[in-house]
Amino acid sequence: MKHSYSSVDKSRLLRDAIRSLLLHRVWFFIGMQDVKRRYRRSFIGPLWILLNLGMYVGAIGFVYGVMFGQDLRSFLPYLMLGFVVWGLISASVVDAGTVFINAEGYIKQFSYPKQIYILRALVSTSINFAMGLLAVASVQLLLGTFDIYGWILSIPGVIMLYVALLGQTTIFSYLGVAFRDLTHALSGVLQIVFYLTPIVFPVSVLNDHGLWFIYIANPLYHLIEIIRYPILSGRPAPIYTYEFVVGYIVILYCIAWYVASRLDKKVVFLL
Repeated sequence: MKHSYSSVDKSRLLRDAIRSLLLHRVWFFIGMQDVKRRYRRSFIGPLWILLNLGMYVGAIGFVYGVMFGQDLRSFLPYLMLGFVVWGLISASVVDAGTVFINAEGYIKQFSYPKQIYILRALVSTSINFAMGLLAVASVQLLLGTFDIYGWILSIPGVIMLYVALLGQTTIFSYLGVAFRDLTHALSGVLQIVFYLTPIVFPVSVLNDHGLWFIYIANPLYHLIEIIRYPILSGRPAPIYTYEFVVGYIVILYCIAWYVASRLDKKVVFLL
């Protein structure tokens, strides 16, 4: 009897997930409202994303470029892409912890499947991501390094990134509502991972010191590289990078399915 109940529960979860994808107008609208609310009464609105990225990368890029002896013409796009993709990845971990908490009013008033609030979170972070990519393309055009073929080759990487992000956001959305301290803990962990990931420094720095294993075993580095490498080199990323990401996605979705199936019905009581 218990086994039958569990099977029905998992079947309902799968139907909810599919229904959430079909309700794209709902989660896209709510997500866009979040963006509008964030920049309400702002004079330049989402352009603040470009300005903040430009100022931050300009200062950091100059200092680190000189420190590591890098050519700024190639290092600035490298640095910008690292920051842009990292911002999307970190949001799917840290901000995901408050997805259901922020949607408490909706969850208690409407009978929509809870997964639409996970997709809603991806909408607002995607605006930042799109603006960041626009900034990278603009800088490449100014530097004369823009390669449309490399950007086309990055499309499979973007798709794989979003598939992984959906899994990450699902996991931490459910865990975040059950364990309220998790978001703060993950924020600290991600700060450490950020400095261990080749974002503000080139991979060669780790290779020169025999620390290659730090980035080779880092799934977040590979998520960045499947986009950054094609854009900067005009060639697909190394095959092992794609293989690593595929393996990571499989593991993520196994964990996401387990966590969601255990906590989905408890969310409303945990809020």
